[in-house]
Amino acid sequence: MSQVPSKYQLLSELIHGLLAGELTDEKCSQLYQMLADDPKCRDYYIEYSTLWALLDEYCENQGIDELPDYGTSILQAFAEEEKTAPAIEIEKMIPERVPVKILKIEKTPRTVNKFSLYSTIISAAAVIFLLIYIWFAPKAASPIATISDSMNAKWATSEYPTGVGERLWDNEGTRWLQKGTVKVAFDYGAEVIIEGPAEFELENAKEMILHSGRLYAVVPRGATGFTVQTPYSTVIDLGTEFGVEVDFDGSTDVHMFTGKASLIPGSIGEKKEGVELIAGQAKTVTKKCEVRDIAFQREAFVRKIDSKRDIIWRGEEFSLADVIGGGNGFGTGRKNACIDPLSGKIEMSSFDGFRLGTGVYTPVKSIDSVDGIFVPDKGDVVINSTGGIYSGFPVTSNKFHESVFNGHYTKSLGTNHELVLDGKLCGTTEYPSIALHCNLGITFDLSKIRQLLPEVKIIAFRARCGISDNAYDDYPRNTEEFYVLVDGVLQFESGKMLANTPAKEINIGLKDNSRFLTLVSTDGDMNPSHDWGIFAEPVLILE
Repeated sequence: MSQVPSKYQLLSELIHGLLAGELTDEKCSQLYQMLADDPKCRDYYIEYSTLWALLDEYCENQGIDELPDYGTSILQAFAEEEKTAPAIEIEKMIPERVPVKILKIEKTPRTVNKFSLYSTIISAAAVIFLLIYIWFAPKAASPIATISDSMNAKWATSEYPTGVGERLWDNEGTRWLQKGTVKVAFDYGAEVIIEGPAEFELENAKEMILHSGRLYAVVPRGATGFTVQTPYSTVIDLGTEFGVEVDFDGSTDVHMFTGKASLIPGSIGEKKEGVELIAGQAKTVTKKCEVRDIAFQREAFVRKIDSKRDIIWRGEEFSLADVIGGGNGFGTGRKNACIDPLSGKIEMSSFDGFRLGTGVYTPVKSIDSVDGIFVPDKGDVVINSTGGIYSGFPVTSNKFHESVFNGHYTKSLGTNHELVLDGKLCGTTEYPSIALHCNLGITFDLSKIRQLLPEVKIIAFRARCGISDNAYDDYPRNTEEFYVLVDGVLQFESGKMLANTPAKEINIGLKDNSRFLTLVSTDGDMNPSHDWGIFAEPVLILE
């Protein structure tokens, strides 16, 4: 055994502590790291542990209960003695030759030095131990993902990084998100939105474990193969968007939004034959690893978050009524807030009485999603901020009453004249509406709405239009007309409608480059009184 260099003093102390059973977890990890990093340290460990074992054997043979605590110095002394001790010569035994009689020399069993045999066994065991350790030793942790956004997140512990922009590492164990929502961007390319409460682990840059809770995964083509393990199943992406929900008993629901994925029932090491899920399908995996069909739920998972704009999107439609109330399209707007047609400002109370249009397009600067407001009339009418013209409106009185409301009128009508369409009270959470008294038009900027939800497509506009039911009591013959234009091109025209005319459905497809969506109401008979126009449930369909 070679002389112990001074730099190995720490290694000697660590090995001594390990063999004596006195090493802390921290010191043990330090020792394992030294062994893994330096082959000479491993050689020294073998020699040291061999001497320890021999001393232990000697004590046992001499009736000594335990190895005396000589520390590392005695073992180092033995090492030095082994190096400097003189060699022992063993006299070679030559059998005597006897004349005439030939002696038959029988082979005698070769004696084996017990000390050497024990030393060999111990050394071999130590080598095996080290090989096993090197093979199974935990690899150094490495960064694999980043927290790219977070909303109202509360974690069970501050042990791991939790802030936006923080890097996440493998081998960090289970994380517990008690509440809130976080978006995790994996280096491999996948993005995952996790909704608390949830317990999960990050295995590597393309694999994670969801013990409980909900997540929504968006996996681009370049990251195909991203895997989510659950207690009783594994979901392997094939270029998709999917949601996974794990109950506290381990049962798992998987909802496929786009593309396809492979769902393999069974816990790790006990996998069964998998099934393929395609867009619009949903399945559950029970604790018995049984796969069953369930109803697909479009709004079951948080699919987009934007902490800067306070947006949490579960796949619901984008409400244009909410936007008029100064909201983000998902219910944050103020009820009965309105936009004044002449100033373009948001107000909570409207001017009571008729006013004349100025023929000027009024930009709305306080709401990004609203481009502007105008009063329609015969002739060329500017309908958007780029100077777009539409010339197909009929002759009107050029008068308007009230403003454009998120809900129902709050001043001239009061609670006794709340707007109602087809028997439904307008302006409620259940039945959001835009109150658009004639003669008014409003234009929304779809490009600004797309900026709120990057990577989300606006595929259609949907609404119902008509005159409030209660207007019929006072003016049963009054008429009103409704129009919808996309980039200045007429897409819908209602024709003349009375207060008792059933509401008409509007469903207009939109292209990826469609920018301006314009809603208009005009008086159909030059009389604007009680033309209480309504666009009920005016929403953009997102995908």
